[in-house]
Amino acid sequence: MQKKIITGLCICFTLGNGIQAKAQHKDSIAMYGVIDTVQVVSQRIQHANEANAGAKVSRIDPQIMRENKTRSLAELLTEHTAIYIKSLGMGALSTASFRGASPSQTRVNWNGINITPPMSGTFDFSQIPVFFTDNINLYYGGSHVKNGTGAIGGSVNLFTDPDWRKGVSGKILGEYGSYGTYTAGAQVCSGGEKSNFKTRLYYQHSDNNYTYINKILTSESFREKRQDADYTQWSAMQEGYFRLSPYTRLTAVAWYQEGERMLPPALGVVNQVHEKQRETNFRGYSGLDFTRGIHDLHVKAAWQFYRQKYDKWYAGGMFDPEGNTNQSQTWQAVVDYTCAPLEHLILGTTLTYSHDLIRVSSYIDIDSSKYTLGDVDYDIPEVEPPFRHHRNVLSWQASASWTPVKWMMVNGQYMFEQNDNRGVSTWSAGVVFYPWIKDLQVKGSMAYNYRFPSMNDLYWRPGGNPEVKPEKGFSYDASVAYQKYIYRGLSLDTEISGYLMYIDNWILWLPKDGNQWVWTPQNHRNVRSEGVELYGKLTYEIGDLKVNASGNYSWSQSRTRKKQHEDDGSYMKQIPYVPRFKWNIRMAADYRGAFLSWQVTYIGRRFITTDQEYATDPYSVHNLLAGYRYKFHNGTSLTPQVRVDNLMDTYYESTQYYPMPLRNCLFSLMFEF
Repeated sequence: MQKKIITGLCICFTLGNGIQAKAQHKDSIAMYGVIDTVQVVSQRIQHANEANAGAKVSRIDPQIMRENKTRSLAELLTEHTAIYIKSLGMGALSTASFRGASPSQTRVNWNGINITPPMSGTFDFSQIPVFFTDNINLYYGGSHVKNGTGAIGGSVNLFTDPDWRKGVSGKILGEYGSYGTYTAGAQVCSGGEKSNFKTRLYYQHSDNNYTYINKILTSESFREKRQDADYTQWSAMQEGYFRLSPYTRLTAVAWYQEGERMLPPALGVVNQVHEKQRETNFRGYSGLDFTRGIHDLHVKAAWQFYRQKYDKWYAGGMFDPEGNTNQSQTWQAVVDYTCAPLEHLILGTTLTYSHDLIRVSSYIDIDSSKYTLGDVDYDIPEVEPPFRHHRNVLSWQASASWTPVKWMMVNGQYMFEQNDNRGVSTWSAGVVFYPWIKDLQVKGSMAYNYRFPSMNDLYWRPGGNPEVKPEKGFSYDASVAYQKYIYRGLSLDTEISGYLMYIDNWILWLPKDGNQWVWTPQNHRNVRSEGVELYGKLTYEIGDLKVNASGNYSWSQSRTRKKQHEDDGSYMKQIPYVPRFKWNIRMAADYRGAFLSWQVTYIGRRFITTDQEYATDPYSVHNLLAGYRYKFHNGTSLTPQVRVDNLMDTYYESTQYYPMPLRNCLFSLMFEF
């Protein structure tokens, strides 16, 4: 394993691929303001031109990312987007859901490479610090088909970008807070016009023994501390960017992560069992970019390694310890070519190949008493040795963007994907135009997308089902955006979107042939999801004072639209753990280096059963942040910052019986040079 990682690091330092936005005259999305809702920041690269022109695209404000460098992507997306994050607690499994779809229908890309785990098919956003990304774009709906299927609900796209300033620059940060939580990070950037190197190091540990209110064990609630919830993670990333010529750039990025965490039980469970999970991740990315005239060529290569070690032991040693180790490797290659043969026409094609290799040694419980239900004795499965399995995926995509008149652009994408012996076609189409009102933009898109079963769905033991069908879905959405400089430093940016999605063959894990101890994935749900999303930001600037208020609101109705049997209680009921309502508001002020922000997030009631008999309570969480940036004459700066999370000391659960922390405080210090 270590030899493979060292080899990958060497490859990533000797090869590379730049992440470069297309020239302005060729980028039809930027040409006529199609991404007006995406904030443009100096010295930052836009990547939203990969999405369908009519699709909704949003981008996390760089200032918000700066203030949340020590937090996870799960926390960032919860508080500042319309995406719903389901979490088992701080540092615990956190998954993302777009527009009422399932977490497995959310795809995650890093520099254009799919990093969604091939085994589980769902991404854990708690394990990615904001510190390791420079840009985050969100593509809503299934219209992003450029480099593979899977994003039926939407995709989260992470990017690392070069800094071509000459000399050496960087930042060092430290943070300490409640529940024995401390974080340290460092970033150093060096180079000039021809080459640039960036190194990032990060470490975080938390005892995570936060106080919560137990409302389960007794009739009267009481406060107690969380047990078996500590976690530790450390990461390192090395980037190298090289300008070989005015037209050619080489880039290499290597990213290593190691994490260990305890898995706390749900409330109400007598804690006689202890569980621990250790994860190792390596992602290496390299390639070549060439841009000249009307031609744009990108060649990428990547290798990913993932290993998960699970251990389980019992208090007092009453039973033998148990555990397993599973791992996966993914090789991926991408060739992307774009040309502009005519002034208002852009053509593109992408060829992507990926190879997944998994090694499974999943634990099988052979306690015979667990295979007796009532008077029925079920067959006891035998423990089999670890096995290996692989998957080959080849996809080809073609796209065209046409601007017949200055106020309108039409965009279409088609993709064919061969997944082992299964072949599917997906497509998307979009249009954007400016009507008679200045600063108003109207756009819409429709798409057909697929999600192939994960490797766990196919081969998990016991219960994997090689015959389970892919999920598929149609999506339609329309948006109206308005940007206006109103008067003397006052500006408005707002967008309202509506969507409709049909998702068929939704995969659920259900008991196999009535055996409650062996579950298997089955296609047992057809879903209709519809909703409205609203984004708004009001900014006022006068002299050194900058004040803004921004927020997101979403209404999502995601329901089972077909009965599976006569007495199906889930028919036309809300999908479990999909809130109908979510909103967040952020108010911030910045004056001569001093900054203050207040942020509140509201999550509506979530049903936890398909018949809507049981639900978790809605909640709102308030966070407060304040700091000051001291700038020195030599160009360095020092920024102390205080953050108070859950200011109102609210008791809440993201997942039933998994409490979240009450009020907690963190103090950080960042030095920049």
